[in-house]
Amino acid sequence: MKVIIPAKRHSSRVPDKNWRPFYGTKSLTEIKIEQLLGSFPVSDFDLSCDDEAMASIAEKAGIGFLLRSAEHAADATPWPDALYGIVAATPFDDEDDIMWVEVINPLFDDYAGMKAGWEKVCMEGYDSLVLAAPFNKFLLRPDGRPYNFLPGKWHVASQGLEPLFIWDSACIMKKRDMLYFSYPIGRKSLLYSTGSNCVDIDTMDEFVLAQNLYTAKMNRQ
Repeated sequence: MKVIIPAKRHSSRVPDKNWRPFYGTKSLTEIKIEQLLGSFPVSDFDLSCDDEAMASIAEKAGIGFLLRSAEHAADATPWPDALYGIVAATPFDDEDDIMWVEVINPLFDDYAGMKAGWEKVCMEGYDSLVLAAPFNKFLLRPDGRPYNFLPGKWHVASQGLEPLFIWDSACIMKKRDMLYFSYPIGRKSLLYSTGSNCVDIDTMDEFVLAQNLYTAKMNRQ
C-alpha cells in the first residue's frame, strides 16, 4: 500500500494551515507524517506540496516529495481536478492501493486499522474504504422542517436516530479507481469510523479547538 499526503502551502481561510506551528514547533503535516510512519515504511510515502522549500520536511522524514503544480494548488481549481493531478503525478502503479491522507484531523491516527480493514474488504467487491465520523444530531432543513427525525410524540432520543456520517480526511482506493472517479470515494464504499476522534480544521477557531484537543490527548499519554 502507498501513501499520499496532500499538503499545499496556501490556505485562504487559515493562513499557512498545513505548515504553521500546531503542537510545539510541529505543523499538522509533520504530525501526520509521524502518525503514518508508525504503520508504513518510508519507501511507500509521497508528500505533495506546491512549495519546493517543504521538500526538506519530507527529506528529514525520509519520505518522497512531489512538487505540486500551481494549477493543482489554486483555490480556483476544482478539487476533483486537483486530486487527479496529484494522484497522476505519483510514481505508483495503477493497481497499487493508495491511502490518501489529509492533515486536517490530527486526532485520528489508527492508519494500521484502516489498512487492515481494507485488506479484509477489498476482495468483497468494495472499491474504497472511507474514513468517516458518526453524526447523531437533529438536523433541520433550510425551511425549518425536520430532516432526519419526526417532531412531537414521535420524537426519539439521539441514539435512536438513523446513523449519519461525516466524511473525514482519508480513504483507501486503487490508483486506477482514484483516477477514474477523480475523487476519494468510489461506487461501493465501506465506512471506517473515526469514533470520537474527528475534527475538520477549516477556520481559525477550529484550528485553535483542534490544538486544545490534541494537546489534551498528548497530555493523557
